[in-house]
Amino acid sequence: MKTRLIALDLDNTLLNPQKEISLRNELILKKVHRYGIKVVLATGRPIKGILPFINQLNLLYKDDYSINFNGALVTNNVSGKALFSQSIDKMDILPIYNLAKQYHFPLDIVSLQQAYSIVELGKSSYEDYIGSLMSFTNLNFTNLPEQNYYKFVCQDVPDKLDNIVSLLETYDNLTVVRSRRDLLEFLPRGTNKRKGLEKLLNHYGFKWSEMIAFGDEENDEGMLQSAGIGVAMQNAVPRIKEIANDTTASNANDGVALFLENYFSNNL
Repeated sequence: MKTRLIALDLDNTLLNPQKEISLRNELILKKVHRYGIKVVLATGRPIKGILPFINQLNLLYKDDYSINFNGALVTNNVSGKALFSQSIDKMDILPIYNLAKQYHFPLDIVSLQQAYSIVELGKSSYEDYIGSLMSFTNLNFTNLPEQNYYKFVCQDVPDKLDNIVSLLETYDNLTVVRSRRDLLEFLPRGTNKRKGLEKLLNHYGFKWSEMIAFGDEENDEGMLQSAGIGVAMQNAVPRIKEIANDTTASNANDGVALFLENYFSNNL
């Protein structure tokens, strides 16, 4: 089956430990893109947070899209218009905010253009992780604007997140997923990368069997299971390696490029 789309998680998959796309990864992805294969960044980050990578890979054809907020938003890379959007509001966040007050864990809440740190819960390192690509405002939950949000997160040490996950078993109005061992994401109910990619595949008229997907964490599970070829990084969590069709080298060792160079050695 001909490959028509490559979907790539960013952190700990395409990005190396320095949070960069290596030259080797850049060159092979630009090459397949020039040959007409869609290259889609599928990430928990907002579109503002991935624009440098979109530009680096020249994913700027008029019908190039990205999967943002783990599938809550499918965005055209050029126009910024949404092909698909699913959001939450302040009232959806309130039950988890009350839980966070009780059990003392931080929350950062993300809209399309802005992130908010809820200061009475304590400041996490999420702003440092995102860096200067998105503006952060420190405020109390009472002052959080009434608007659409696409996710909110808790960044903390993995053991503490394990305990938080156990507290959430009775909360079913949101999708809760780990995008890194130290980052727990709260999303609109039913949101995942697979759902966002399904909208995009329908837009293109492509089949799941025509897609290769790369990932490392539990938020990548659906897209790897559905793809014609699901590839786990060597540094992936055990569950992702278990469900993937293949495993490549780690993100520190250009695993994406290594797989694609071999796969397309006689096809480009």
